[in-house]
Amino acid sequence: MIGRFSSTSVYREIFLSKDLFRIGIGGILIPIGFYLSYLNLFNISGRLSLFDLFLIASVLINGVPIIFEALKGIAKKQFNVDELVSIAIAACMITGNYFEAALVSLIMVLGAFAEEAVSEKAREAIESLIRVNPEKALVESQGGTISKNVEDIEKGETVIIKAGGIIPADGVIKSGSGSIDESLLTGEPIPVFRKEGDTLSAGTLNLDGYIRLEVTKESKDSTLAKIIELVNNAENSHIESTRLVDLYAGFFTPFIISIAVITYIFTRDINNAITVLVVGCPCSFILAGPVSTIAAVARAAKSGIMVKGGIYLENLAKAKSFYFDKTGTITKGRPVITFIKPEDGYCEKDVIELAAAVEKGSTHPIAEAVIEKGRELKISELSSSEITIIPGSGLKGFVNGREIEVSSGDFDLSNDDTCVFVKSGSENIGTIGLFDEERSEVSQMIKDLYLLGAENVFILSGDCRSAVKRIAEKVGIADYYCRCMPDEKMNIIKENGADDSVFIGDGINDAPALKAASVGISMGIRGSETALETSDIVLMNDKISLLPFLIRLSRKMKNIIKFNLGISLLINFIAIILGAAGILTPVSGAVV
Repeated sequence: MIGRFSSTSVYREIFLSKDLFRIGIGGILIPIGFYLSYLNLFNISGRLSLFDLFLIASVLINGVPIIFEALKGIAKKQFNVDELVSIAIAACMITGNYFEAALVSLIMVLGAFAEEAVSEKAREAIESLIRVNPEKALVESQGGTISKNVEDIEKGETVIIKAGGIIPADGVIKSGSGSIDESLLTGEPIPVFRKEGDTLSAGTLNLDGYIRLEVTKESKDSTLAKIIELVNNAENSHIESTRLVDLYAGFFTPFIISIAVITYIFTRDINNAITVLVVGCPCSFILAGPVSTIAAVARAAKSGIMVKGGIYLENLAKAKSFYFDKTGTITKGRPVITFIKPEDGYCEKDVIELAAAVEKGSTHPIAEAVIEKGRELKISELSSSEITIIPGSGLKGFVNGREIEVSSGDFDLSNDDTCVFVKSGSENIGTIGLFDEERSEVSQMIKDLYLLGAENVFILSGDCRSAVKRIAEKVGIADYYCRCMPDEKMNIIKENGADDSVFIGDGINDAPALKAASVGISMGIRGSETALETSDIVLMNDKISLLPFLIRLSRKMKNIIKFNLGISLLINFIAIILGAAGILTPVSGAVV
């Protein structure tokens, strides 16, 4: 099995392992003792030969650790394969079958080591995340720079990243620019150009340029740290196969022991009973789910998709209903202002000035469009205070003593643009029209969903009906809901049946819907911190076109787990029969 590893780093870890060295010492005693026994150098009372002593030593090295683990499991009332192997080893030793005891011990610990190596190979893509971050970084201090441990860098400090350097922390570029390789987080191999004001994530690579970065998050709160945490948690998540294993583990040990006892009663051959104990160990059954899950999560991570647990892939595999947020999910999330319509007594500049003052604290695409328009019109930056969110609608706050509301309103105009209304109390100040183009890949993605068996596809949007209808028709979605508040999105999903549902949103305003659905998927580039916290799966590169791939991956994972479980049980069942019948010996049973 070790030959399956193609990475030289994995080979190096395996061959430098203390466990492998211990296993090797215990294993080599078997042929050495067998050879030296021909010399007939040592014998105790005509019973123990030199060969026997070497075999007993081998059992002490490889078999005793198994017995210790079994005793620890019994003390914690956690039963597993160690109990069966321990009983088999003890029975072999009591009956004088030292060769069988040594070989069973060797084969079992080698098998466990190889299985762990396979799991480590599956984890390799995940662990590369942990290894990538540098231990130290250059931090500005009193006119100069000092080297500082990354974990000690505080929010607000400025770090220096030279060409070829890894970004040590999440932050905003204060000055400088460079081509950034973000493939570790997004899976996208093409570097992106980042300049002053842009955000960078820990773990990405500055290919060229000189960057001064203001740290916005401590290392433990960085996007990379959250990804590592959620992917590590994925290994311990309880998928359906894990629940089956837990159920099976509760009775398999007493069941196999009972079969072994019955075998001895009927055959009067202790070797047959020992063989039943050996082949009854469901090693592959227990590993069927976790190894496949780790492999699937690692494969998703390679494509820039972060999955919080195998259970979410399992749920995705059976999903029939798909709900999409519109802005930033179906659309590009970069709306442009198409018109500004001021009311009497106001001009276009007034409308944008007031709107920008309220929106400057928001990261919503509409806010970004308004602020960009303000730069274009060279407006004055007005101060604002007491900014609050109007859920599913917009923002309000005080600008120069006046309460200003910037929201989507409760009525539609006679065009297909998204309309934002700027008001002061009951006074209408003006209307801003925006248009956000659909993502080019969405139409094909929707077709693929239907080919994969999707029964219902919806858009859930807080936008006006005309704007939602326009986008829905362009991408091929027949059903849509407009003017949805966050709690209304959640209720729609629940009313239609949440058990087989998937919601895909931006992770900022869609938290209730993300939690209500069986699987919540977030777009990760904008508001990635919120996305990582509220959703089950994050598309770090915002490639919604990867959704069909993810569904196929989840179904493949589930099918492989089912196949593994079926084959494992079949092999165990046949081996138990052959062992009870005396066709298999303890040694050949261990090999099986």
